[in-house]
Amino acid sequence: MFKDILRSLDIRQPKIIGRKLSSFFAVRYQRLKHNFKSYRYPLLALTIVLGIGVVEPALNPPVADACFFWQACARRRGTASNTRAGGKRTGRILGGNDASVPYVISPRNAWIQEPGPTQPYTIRWNPVEGTRRYTVRIWRWTFERDQPELALWQETTLDNTPSLDFPQYVSLEPGHYYSIEVVTDQGVSSDLDEGYYESGFQLIFEEDYEELRSQLTDVTPITPADSTSDNRELLEEAALARAGIFFLEEMYADALTILQSLADSPEASDLVYTALGDTYSKSGLNQLAIESYQRALTLAAANADRLSEATTRVNLANVYATLGLFDDALEQLYQARDAYEQLNESTEIARLDRRINVISTLLTRQREESHTP
Repeated sequence: MFKDILRSLDIRQPKIIGRKLSSFFAVRYQRLKHNFKSYRYPLLALTIVLGIGVVEPALNPPVADACFFWQACARRRGTASNTRAGGKRTGRILGGNDASVPYVISPRNAWIQEPGPTQPYTIRWNPVEGTRRYTVRIWRWTFERDQPELALWQETTLDNTPSLDFPQYVSLEPGHYYSIEVVTDQGVSSDLDEGYYESGFQLIFEEDYEELRSQLTDVTPITPADSTSDNRELLEEAALARAGIFFLEEMYADALTILQSLADSPEASDLVYTALGDTYSKSGLNQLAIESYQRALTLAAANADRLSEATTRVNLANVYATLGLFDDALEQLYQARDAYEQLNESTEIARLDRRINVISTLLTRQREESHTP
């Protein structure tokens, strides 16, 4: 099913792309809508108002493609359904909440390219306090994907560094499901993570590489040599567009590589951390998602960016709801509503009012039941 999806996702087909977009592109779209008078975005804003496709060659490819993503995401409202081994799942999943477990961070719940010299990957996991070394294994699962059946590779770290280069000589095949297990020197396994059954990975199919490469060539890669104070924002937008392509294909390990390199810069914008939060959330890493969203909120507040604040608070509320922290979710939704009120966003306010009403009703019933003898 995944190869059919990849084949059909033409970057210039709004109705198709729009079905699978992440919420961090919605932020930039909404910013454009509220900044028609900005000298940086007149053509982008015109494109959105007219509802047409990518404007070429009036815009640079990375900006044009990013603009296209923002339009589609506005229609899709940032929700996405994801495929996995012929099935379908929606929403966020639990995982990454116990600091005493060396849960896998990457690759996790993702499709990846075949690891090799030209496509390196790094296995990363949560560092557990007091651990001096880790044993890491790659497992192949049964065809039914109900349990791991064969350990393909094992290595023990020399120290407590929570990462290893992905082995390039391990035989992996498209169509199989794999997972990574990390065990501390005290015997604590990453399999204890509540998101264990959704923390594996699969290879994309060979025939899908051409389509992926075609999409990636439409955006300009960011390089340290290109980075200057004058073009930093455009380079960040191009990198976000590339990360977005990987995100759409559920290639979260590839997306995280790009996003983390952006986040390492002290000048990273709130959009970078919102994108990180979205990717961690879809990977089933709740606490890392919360941390990223909170960082995005800090930057949005510093820039008095009410739109970014509102969008990020809604995303944060989603994670809290996934964890069953409905009071925290409700608080974020109320604050998001306040931000949208200042922006006169009546549609968003109405949407939030419905969600607030549902959660408030749920909390009221829970409290009544807890007091019932």
